[in-house]
Amino acid sequence: MKVSKPEEIRNIALLAHGSVGKTSLLEAMLYLNGATNRLGKVEEGTTVSDFTPEEKNKTITINATYMPLFRENMKFNIIDTPGYIDFTGEVQGALRVVESAIVMVCAASGVEVNTHRVWKMADEEKLPRLIFINKMDRESADYRNTLDQVKDSFGSGVVPLFIPMGAENNFRGVIDLFKGQAHVYDEWGKYRVEDIPEEFADDYEEFRMEMVETLAEVDDELMMKYLEEEELTTEELEDALEKGVKEGILIPVFTGSANQGIGVDEILNYVPRILPSPVERGPIKGTLPGSEEEVERKPSLEEPTCALVAKTLVDPYVGRLSLFRVFSGKMTIDSEIYNSTQEENEKISKLYNQKGKDQENVDEVITGDIGAVAKLQHTGTGDTLCTKESPIVLPRIEFPRPNLSLAAYPKGEGDEDKISTALNRFAEEDPTFTVFHDPETNELIVSGMGTMHLDVVKEVSKRKFGVDFETTPPKVAYKETIQKKVEVEEKHKKQSGGRGQYGHVHLRLEPLPRGSGFEFEEKIFGGAIPNQFIPGVEKGVREAMQEGVLAGYQVVDFKATVFDGSYHPVDSSEMAFKLAASKAFKKAVQNADAVILEPIMEVRVEVSEEHMGDVIGDLNSKRGKILGMDPEDGLQIIRANVPLAEMATYANDLKSITGGQGTFSMEHSYFDKVPPRETEQIIAQSKQDEE
Repeated sequence: MKVSKPEEIRNIALLAHGSVGKTSLLEAMLYLNGATNRLGKVEEGTTVSDFTPEEKNKTITINATYMPLFRENMKFNIIDTPGYIDFTGEVQGALRVVESAIVMVCAASGVEVNTHRVWKMADEEKLPRLIFINKMDRESADYRNTLDQVKDSFGSGVVPLFIPMGAENNFRGVIDLFKGQAHVYDEWGKYRVEDIPEEFADDYEEFRMEMVETLAEVDDELMMKYLEEEELTTEELEDALEKGVKEGILIPVFTGSANQGIGVDEILNYVPRILPSPVERGPIKGTLPGSEEEVERKPSLEEPTCALVAKTLVDPYVGRLSLFRVFSGKMTIDSEIYNSTQEENEKISKLYNQKGKDQENVDEVITGDIGAVAKLQHTGTGDTLCTKESPIVLPRIEFPRPNLSLAAYPKGEGDEDKISTALNRFAEEDPTFTVFHDPETNELIVSGMGTMHLDVVKEVSKRKFGVDFETTPPKVAYKETIQKKVEVEEKHKKQSGGRGQYGHVHLRLEPLPRGSGFEFEEKIFGGAIPNQFIPGVEKGVREAMQEGVLAGYQVVDFKATVFDGSYHPVDSSEMAFKLAASKAFKKAVQNADAVILEPIMEVRVEVSEEHMGDVIGDLNSKRGKILGMDPEDGLQIIRANVPLAEMATYANDLKSITGGQGTFSMEHSYFDKVPPRETEQIIAQSKQDEE
């Protein structure tokens, strides 16, 4: 089946905290519509969206999975996104290619930390959305309490369209507030329509009145009619609902159980009308390549082709597969497309409709649709594909920065090059993962969104690329510096039968403000050292400063001045002065009250208020300095300066303190003196490493 108009498409992201049931809802939607012939279950590893070995083993969604669903001549592109914080990057990519979202909330757990996070992400993309209160059959399910949490968290526009009949083991269906009907489920996904049971009559009246009042507020004429106590027709209310949702004023609430197939059909019946099509979202804006001049593309087949790559899959056998969304025009097979981000031409040989792990060949992908293309040579995630005649560059996807870095060491001998190649290929697929060689510590550093993220990187690297590696906390790149001004004299003199070596320098070292680095100055008078030997003095200092005298770390934030010396007309050379300067530098540092500097990180922690005290206490125990605390989107933001040496295990520490609900990010801020006790430990460790 295929669609021919953008109006026939709905692009929807499933968003939620982890383990709320997004994958189960997608399975129910697919099975209910005949897209699959069996109902997959997360706990059994049989779902079509969580198909990788890692997802099956951990029973969680790791990768955003794109699934098409056809219903009544319409195509729903539904993206099942991860609910765990470590895989937020997958959510970010998905939200750039959809017009709407279904946000799920557990009827027992309520609104959780990551619910706030994904809601904020949807806000940033200005996406209309609806809410599905799932797991009404679960123990401790409480619809009213959950709905109150939703209203408190997400505003006055929250409006229930369906309410549950019963809860936990007694949950048996939902009540349609529009039609005043009960949907009673006797078997999976199938219901019969009945009159509302007497026991739920009061609930119906209460929620129906609330719904009508909320919908009436969308339209002034409707509100006047409501205030004058005129009856509002179902058609008028549905029009108000559609308008309110598409304008972002209303958030309709559905409820049910994805596992039992209750309330799923009700969502699908409303999606075509209340969630916007690609045409209704309007034009997309970008810039001309190499310019800040703004241009736009309307969501029309008549416009020049414009698409954004939202995700890249790298397979050692199939190669690179790029998932993209067409915003205007269309992509066709056997054609050329221009990557305006990289300024490269690409050949489109085959196009696909992505269906979980499988691909279905298609001839074209039209405006508003999502497709896939294999083996593009120059294209990565976030790149724009367009016509060369009408180029446009769309804003790149802003992925979160990695916040956990570890040193990676191959388990197999001789695998150093192999591990680097494998990890760089993984980085092509996952923009929230980076790998680089740190020249200061001579370590291969892998960075990700958390311990679970990096564990998955290990597992995938072993499975896909045959590379097994282990991780350890990376070495801290300490620095050394001086605290007082000193002057020293040093000669390098050697006679070995032939031409000798002679270099004689007077060197002054003086501290500079933190972050100044290194300065070199020559103040020789009267030709005490000829000009041709001065570069040798600077080289001697620069080479010697790479290894300090306390623990072997680079010396920084000082000025070196050569102000006197002498030379021999025959035996002096640049090398002799370099050696003399190196000796002079080391002697000077020993007399200049040297100290060790450590990198201080600016840390930003997002936690719920209940965990704030424990998190602050933990940061204080890590020699942290709290800079401030601010509420933001239902969370508390704690800002602190903390030594990097204390942050090696912080991902696990925060997970332990908050039950996996807290997140953090950090970036380098400045260097500061290491306290005496820690200095002794660093020096002792340095000596031990040398032995």
